[in-house]
Amino acid sequence: MKFVLTANLVVAFIWGLIVYLTLPTAENPAPNWWIDLLILGGILMLELVFLFRMKVLYGFSLVLLYTLALLIGLKIMLSIDQLLTLSGIGLALLEILVVVYLIGVRGYLRSESGRKAMNFDDKQKVGLS
Repeated sequence: MKFVLTANLVVAFIWGLIVYLTLPTAENPAPNWWIDLLILGGILMLELVFLFRMKVLYGFSLVLLYTLALLIGLKIMLSIDQLLTLSGIGLALLEILVVVYLIGVRGYLRSESGRKAMNFDDKQKVGLS
């Protein structure tokens, strides 16, 4: 679980930089900025759920992981015109890597070791079936 907490913190920091560097101005309106802001909020919420091991929000965190992956996919589709630049390709590769990471974290949370990390007993029914 320490790896997940550390990796989430790194992803949140990188996404915070993306949000800061793409701040919309009057000359350059950035509609993707709002999507980035939603993704950053979701990653920070996941960090809090994992940090405090909130059993109540376990099922919500599983749904939130897929929702964040879908939001990142939407952002990739909306920024298809930037894929012709080197920075756009790098950003798309970073976003795809984060999607794979989020789906991997969901798989970890559904596993037996993930349930133990969230302090669930074997007898408790958790999350989505």
